[in-house]
Amino acid sequence: MQTQKIMNKIQLFIKPLIWLALICYGLFLPADKFPDKSFLTIPHADKIIHFGLFFVFCLLLFKPFKHLKVSPYFWAAGISLVFAAVLEIIQQTISSSRTSNIYDFIANTAGIVFSLLIYHFLISGKKWEKYI
Repeated sequence: MQTQKIMNKIQLFIKPLIWLALICYGLFLPADKFPDKSFLTIPHADKIIHFGLFFVFCLLLFKPFKHLKVSPYFWAAGISLVFAAVLEIIQQTISSSRTSNIYDFIANTAGIVFSLLIYHFLISGKKWEKYI
């Protein structure tokens, strides 16, 4: 019975965990594995990507925390910010071909803040909340 409750709670976090795995893959992929000519030639495309990655990550965390009856705004944003900071630090320290900077973290944070606003004003309590 207790094991089933734990499994149900873990299942709530499957989507955010899969997305986090994709974030980690992208952040730690060696620079030479990216295509030379692509949309990445758009100025600041990497910041747009950082924004989008953490926008989606934070958005995916709202539903599990709401289901657990804890403040989804606090926990989704807090966990997203912690991961944004930790992953940038790890990327800087272990990658020989990739660097991070404060602007990456600012882009991550902007994505998180925008996620909070979108969830609060457009998703929370609406019928499409079940789709995230």
